[in-house]
Amino acid sequence: MAELALVGDIGGTNSRFGLVRPGSQTIHDIEALKNDRFESLEQAVQSYLGSRNIAALRSAAIAVAGPVLGEAAQLTNRNWSFTSTSLKAAAHARSFHLLNDYEALALSLPHLAAADLEQVGGEAPDGKRLKLVLGPGTGLGMAALAPLPRGGWLAIPGEVGHITLPIETQAEFDWREAMKTPGHTFTTEDAITGGGLLRMYRARAARPTLATPEAVLQAGLAGSDADALATLNQFVIWLARIAGDAAMAMQAKGGVYLAGGIAPSLVAKLREGPFRAVFEDKGKIAHVMKPIPVYVIVDRFPALKGCAAALTQE
Repeated sequence: MAELALVGDIGGTNSRFGLVRPGSQTIHDIEALKNDRFESLEQAVQSYLGSRNIAALRSAAIAVAGPVLGEAAQLTNRNWSFTSTSLKAAAHARSFHLLNDYEALALSLPHLAAADLEQVGGEAPDGKRLKLVLGPGTGLGMAALAPLPRGGWLAIPGEVGHITLPIETQAEFDWREAMKTPGHTFTTEDAITGGGLLRMYRARAARPTLATPEAVLQAGLAGSDADALATLNQFVIWLARIAGDAAMAMQAKGGVYLAGGIAPSLVAKLREGPFRAVFEDKGKIAHVMKPIPVYVIVDRFPALKGCAAALTQE
């Protein structure tokens, strides 16, 4: 069993684990554990390995939804903090990698198959070019993946969740003002996330009847609630601006990949609505944006593939 490697994708609600053989991208024994069952990430790791009678590992790579500062990290949406050393000891691994979740998503991009992606406009990239991955879920994360001169890739964690929401019209300004809390700096994560979708809807509806982000999303997709539909339409426009701005800033000619729990539900809407026009709207250099493809990641466990890729790069 010592030749196995552990991969993990840790969010605020669930911890997803799997096993790989070194050098392989084939992940098996994938299991999602509810974080409420455990007092710490170390305990969750030990539970997963213990249920499989695994006493030692060759290596482990775990991606976490939070900033990784040196060898220490803390989840953004759960009161868990840990270090590479504590997780390496919990896994009984000879080597260990601790990654930000979007860093792992970036590393997964070259390993995603056509069936793992849904393309929304653009053209096929010409050779190995810089890629971006971003997406709304509990938060709004981002990372870049840059090709290295001698082969391979470098993942570069970024940040779009705490930048200014791109406002262009008076109606958008008024909508944001209705969502703001006095004394609170309003950022993109306050709108372009699951919680932000619900906040947008409540600011729009005179008598809001929908109580969860999922309800707003489904009602907006079905067109069964006018306020939910308007909310989802504006959500897509702001997402397109953020993705377009990030792609222009980084010259992401290898493509923009949308990840997270919301994007897969939006594929048809992204294709049929104004998403591409807004994404490409960069004035006199809009021609730079037109060929950049946008992909929605529909693979269920891309971060685990990114962790496997990180181990391959060891």
